[in-house]
Amino acid sequence: MSKTLSTPSGDRLAESRTARIGWRVYVTVGSVLFALLCAFILTRYTTYRKVQEKFYGQALVPAKDAFDFHLIDQNGKLFQLSQLHGKLVLFSFGFTHCPNICPTTLSDLSKIYRALPEKDQGKMQVLFISVDPQRDRPEILKEYVPYFDASFVGLTGNSDQIAETAKAYGASYEIVHTPGEDPDVYFVNHSTYIYLINPDGKWQLIYNFDQLRDTEKIVADIERIHVVK
Repeated sequence: MSKTLSTPSGDRLAESRTARIGWRVYVTVGSVLFALLCAFILTRYTTYRKVQEKFYGQALVPAKDAFDFHLIDQNGKLFQLSQLHGKLVLFSFGFTHCPNICPTTLSDLSKIYRALPEKDQGKMQVLFISVDPQRDRPEILKEYVPYFDASFVGLTGNSDQIAETAKAYGASYEIVHTPGEDPDVYFVNHSTYIYLINPDGKWQLIYNFDQLRDTEKIVADIERIHVVK
């Protein structure tokens, strides 16, 4: 019995060659895209490192437009961040019944403000945004915030305004009630970051609570931003 050997037809050979070419193109394109992605990441990282090396605070690269919050100041007047355009702004979130974190933060900010050359003090504004609008009415903030420095301004607003502002800066807070206790008696947990907005209205740096103790390094950041400006 004779055996018949089958051979690929011309169409099948063409399909095979096309498949091999397609695979090579796919691999080549994939390699190029991967190389471009690596180059992009490396460029971004290099840019970030160059900027970060200049500052003590955590840099945002690139600096982003600061959320223009609309709140109420300690005098009961409408207040928005954009009215401070041209000034460097440092602000934090907190509440006046805070037992330790908030007064320490404001004390440290006071040391930083007073360590600045007089010419730079007028170019800077410290804000304290309350996350406890139920208790921190404007008159309460007016008694509390300027105690740390007469130039400091306390801000409040309704619950939605506060929540929107906190979310825009990645801040968090939580009102904690004890079951069965008076609803007017509660604790407030909140994040403790400090935000720096440069004179162009860009959110440029962020500090954690512990960094705030190093007055000299933060003053150096502020002066460097003023020089660049």
